[in-house]
Formats: sequence, structure tokens, C-alpha cells
Amino acid sequence: MTPRPLLAGAALACALSWSAAAATLTTNFAAWASNAGAYATTSSTGLALYSIVTAIPLAGGGSVGTDGDTVLAPLSGWGPWSGGYGGDIFDTAGPSETLTFGPGLTALGLDLSPDLPLQGPYSETFTVTLSDGTSAAISGAYAPGTTQFVGYIGAGIDSLTIATASAPDFAFGDIRSTAVASVPEPGSSALLATALAVLGMLAASARRSATR
Repeated sequence: MTPRPLLAGAALACALSWSAAAATLTTNFAAWASNAGAYATTSSTGLALYSIVTAIPLAGGGSVGTDGDTVLAPLSGWGPWSGGYGGDIFDTAGPSETLTFGPGLTALGLDLSPDLPLQGPYSETFTVTLSDGTSAAISGAYAPGTTQFVGYIGAGIDSLTIATASAPDFAFGDIRSTAVASVPEPGSSALLATALAVLGMLAASARRSATR
């Protein structure tokens, strides 16, 4: 292989590696919000209370697929919810749930509440795993009304699995998400454009050499 194709391949690989940066998980809402950009909060979905749903419409567009959850609200089928949130929450059918969505959703955050006795606080561990294999175990002592935030930021993710260690099930709500339409980061776009320009110049140089 000649040096020119090697250079072109290196430039293209560099661009693609930047555009495919790994997703990150966080339990800090402030950190998530500061990096997620403009996001929408899904509160009142219009879904009937106590109904079983397999898709939750997102305020920012698109939807989240579920394993078949019951639509509840704080103090209507579920206990209190921290932060004064009074919108829709979703009671899972078991201790594990996989949420599915389009890969253009570049940031998703939600609050979790384990189904534990009301006397509390009780210890619980949530294990959260993204479709790219990124995973985190989140442990805490949860009193009634205490919720746990978890969110991810990163492109290319199309599912998120949540599992509890002790509780028979859990609820989630106060969903925040970015717009579904995904726009490449400026740095990634610039790197890709540079790689393509290098490829173009090398191709032109090869043509000139062939005509000599």
C-alpha cells in the first residue's frame, strides 16, 4: 500500500472515531442538563390513567417503547414523588425494563422510584445499561417520595435497560429528552469534511500522475 492511501485512511478513521464518541451515563441532573443542550420535559402525556401502554409519546418528538407499563401519577396509584412532580409516571410490570427509542435521541433522562414498603428508607440498587454496553450500578437508600435521576448523553443509543436488585418493580417519570432529529457536532462535521477533502486531493493527484 502506498503512503497516499495510508494517509487517506488515517484521516477518514480519525473523523469517524470522533463522530462515534461513546455515550456517558450520569446520576447528576445538573451535569446532564448542562451537557444535553435544549431538552423537552414529558409530563402530561394524554395517556389514560391506569391504562397499559407500550409506547410513551415524548414532548420533544418521537416516543419511548416499553415492556407494557401502567400509567399512574403521584398519589394516584403510586406514592409521592420528589421535587413536587405531579405528571404521568409509569409502573413497570417487573424488576427489569427495557426502553426502546430511535437512535437520533442524543440525550434522555428520567427519575426512578423503587417499589418498596412505605416505612423506609430501604436500600436499593439500580443497574442501568445502554445499547452500546455502557453500564452503571446505582445504589442508595430510598425513603417514600425519594427518586433517583439517571440520564445518558451520546449518539447512536437506541435502548436503555433498567433493573432493580430488591424491589419487585419500579416506576419512572419526569422524562427529559433532546429533539429526536440529531445534528452532528461541529467538531465531528469539520473532521469528516477534512478527511473527505484529503481524499479528493489525493484522487486528483493520482489522476494527474496517471496522465503523465
